[in-house]
Amino acid sequence: MHEFNKDWKLSGIQRIFYNTLVKQLGGFGSEASKFIWPTSVTTTLEGDLAIKDTGNQQIQIFSPDGHHKQTFVYGSESNNCLGDVACTQEGFLLVSDGSKGIKVFSREGDMIHLLKSSKTDWKNSYGLAVLRSNSIAVTDWTDGGKVHIVGVDWRMNAILKTNVVDGLHRPEHIAVTEGEDLLVTEGQLFGQHSGCCVKIIDSERALKKTIGPRYGNQLSFGNPSGVCVDASGNYFVADKGKNCVTMFNPDSSLAALVVTQDLEGPSGITLTNSGLLVVADCYHHSVKMYKYRQDLIF
Repeated sequence: MHEFNKDWKLSGIQRIFYNTLVKQLGGFGSEASKFIWPTSVTTTLEGDLAIKDTGNQQIQIFSPDGHHKQTFVYGSESNNCLGDVACTQEGFLLVSDGSKGIKVFSREGDMIHLLKSSKTDWKNSYGLAVLRSNSIAVTDWTDGGKVHIVGVDWRMNAILKTNVVDGLHRPEHIAVTEGEDLLVTEGQLFGQHSGCCVKIIDSERALKKTIGPRYGNQLSFGNPSGVCVDASGNYFVADKGKNCVTMFNPDSSLAALVVTQDLEGPSGITLTNSGLLVVADCYHHSVKMYKYRQDLIF
C-alpha cells in the first residue's frame, strides 16, 4: 500500500504515502449513510463533510470521524449528474443542480432561498466555489463553457453583480487558491472533445496557465473532475477517466500520484480540517478518506 519515489518534486512535504485509505463511508443504497452516485463533497464551518448524492438527490452530513449526522433532500436534477455543493462563510450550504438557480440551505438543511436573477445568464450550472470576498464562482456549460463570478448580498440573498470568464470547454469543478486564482477542470463526459485539462485563471480573470491533457513526462488526463487546494498551496485533481488523484505543487509542477487504485469514477474532492483528502468515489457508491502527508496523526 505504501510507496515512495524520492525523485518526485514535493512542496514542503518530505514524504508521500500513496493510496493510504483511512476511512470509507457509504455503500450502495437509499437509506441514511448510503449513496447511489456521490458526486461532490465539501467541508462545513464545523468541519463536517457535506456530500452531494446525485443518485438519491440528497445532501448527507457526516462528522469528520465518519459518523452520519443528517440527510436532507435538495430536489430533482435539472440535468443529470450536473451540480456541486459548497459552504459559504456564514455556514450556508449552496447546491447547484444544472439549472440557472443556486439553492441556499441552512446548516439544519432547510432551503431558505433560490439564488437567481434576471442579471445572470448561466443556464447549466455545475461547479461551485466560494471566494474570500464571499462571492461565488459558478462553472457553466452554456455556449461551450464559462465561469461566472457572482457577487451576493447574503443578508438579502440578492445577486449584486456578475462577471463572466468565457472561452472554456465543458468546465466541471472549480477551486480557489489563497491568491484568488481559480482552478477549473475541463472534462470529457460525452466522447472525445477538446479540454481534458486544468485551467488556472488569475485574480484579474485572465487565463494564466493550462495543465494537460499531458502533464509530467508521460502522464495525461483522461477526464479531470474534482479539484481542491491544501493549506500549503498544493492542489489535487481527481481523474474519472484514469481513476486516480494527482497532486501538483503550487507552481503547477507535478508532485505525486496520490491515489492510484480502488477508485471508480472519482468526482468531487475536498480536504478535512485535519488534512485528510476526501474523494467522492461515484461508481463505488462511497466516499473515501486518504492520508497523504507523513505528519498527519490519527
